[in-house]
Amino acid sequence: MTRRRAELRCLAFALATSAALAQAQQNGAAASGGMTLVPRLGVTQTWTDNLRLNDQNKDAALITTVSPGINLVSNSGSLRGTLDYSLNGIAYLKSDQPARLQNALSANLQAELVSRVFFVNVLASIGQQSTSAFGVQSAPTLDSQSSTASLLNENQRETGTLTVSPLLRGMLGGLATYELRGDFTRTEVRGSNLGDSRGRGGSIFVNQANAGVLSWWLQANSQRVNSALTESNRSETLRIGLNYRPDPDWSLRANTGYERSNYLGGGNANGVTSGINAEWTPTPRTHVNADWQRHNYGNSHALSVEHRMSRSVWRLSDTQSVMLGNTGSSGGVRSNYDQFFLLFASIEPDPVKRDTFVRAYLQSQGLSPDAAIASGFLSAGPSRLRSQVFSVTLQGVRSSLTAQINRSLTSRLGDNQNQGDLASSGRIEQRSYSLTASHQFTPLTGLAVSASRQETTGNVSNQFRSQQLTSLMANCNVRLGPRLVAQLGARNSRFEGVISYTENAVYASLTQQF
Repeated sequence: MTRRRAELRCLAFALATSAALAQAQQNGAAASGGMTLVPRLGVTQTWTDNLRLNDQNKDAALITTVSPGINLVSNSGSLRGTLDYSLNGIAYLKSDQPARLQNALSANLQAELVSRVFFVNVLASIGQQSTSAFGVQSAPTLDSQSSTASLLNENQRETGTLTVSPLLRGMLGGLATYELRGDFTRTEVRGSNLGDSRGRGGSIFVNQANAGVLSWWLQANSQRVNSALTESNRSETLRIGLNYRPDPDWSLRANTGYERSNYLGGGNANGVTSGINAEWTPTPRTHVNADWQRHNYGNSHALSVEHRMSRSVWRLSDTQSVMLGNTGSSGGVRSNYDQFFLLFASIEPDPVKRDTFVRAYLQSQGLSPDAAIASGFLSAGPSRLRSQVFSVTLQGVRSSLTAQINRSLTSRLGDNQNQGDLASSGRIEQRSYSLTASHQFTPLTGLAVSASRQETTGNVSNQFRSQQLTSLMANCNVRLGPRLVAQLGARNSRFEGVISYTENAVYASLTQQF
């Protein structure tokens, strides 16, 4: 039986859900002008001196990419959120490589089907992910719409994820409020079973109504993830907790309970769980959160510090948690979009309107929303991920500077539970450093320059492995009309690993919005 392409499944799910949500918006009492749909068409021409990313078999080629896409923004009525999708048709000239299609999707939507009672949240994404942390790595083209992987990297797979979460809210006799949530997740990888998974679960959260300085809460949740290559992983937890809020700036929480899981293999493991949490918000611009939880399969923690100034945002985080499947974006790595989304919170408090504002700003600066993207790899089975991130963004009148440092440490849980890199390596460390500067020469012309380095180390079959990818990119952005943008760019990449290579490229693109 022929396996259907994963990206088409995820796209069908996302578009069908979007259509249903759009219908809900139409049926609701939405304010006029609450939904905006902007189609676009982009054409990119790239020349590279190393299409196959192999110095022993260099293949210079011209690459033509045609990218029709849409951007949906809804900021009122029963549907709120954003959806951005592009279908990239990639053709190779002066090369025997056949043409191919590549999808890029980012969606975050919420439908309020029954006012203040019943909601449906949808998260969907399609992008590129490395199959192996120790395989060949490559840098994407830096443009203001998306990061397109047009080079022939056999270590990359198109990965789609869809999460649908219905949510029901209500009151229990005037004494407590409740939230009943379901979570249904599907991840599929094009051309590989590694990384494919289906998840389902649910939770109920009961919170004391009219809470004062001291209040109580009760939570029960269940989760089950089925992988194509490993046994299913499941967990059930029941917790009761107390909240203490002495003033609006401080919040303290403590909880205890009982949990059951099979993350360590060999059947279910039962045990007592407990934890504490502290949150401090001295000003709307500063947020500090610390959390620690005890589990029978290993403790978890989260520490984050965020501070916004008038023209800068600083962020430091250290998290450790369990991953069921692929690693990467859940590690907390921030992109240009994430950083500026946080920076512009004081300018535009509404998150949906801010999305439009941030994307327009990044396009004017010639910056890709996806850079710097999270490192990671495809996996199946439970693993422990510790991620440490420091990032800072400085904004001038016409310039900006963004720096990121990320370290992620992935280790497997139990024995014989994993497929992929973690089957042969119990511990994988990935580090990334990036620096991006942009300057707006005129209201119509801007320049962005980016330097990044990714490093991976680990033991594979008792052999130490190490590899590095260093990339330099420059991109000039010119607005030729109200809805027409041209870009010129260049890239230099140097990879040292299982197959070392050096690649140079130049590219030009036109994007027309309608």
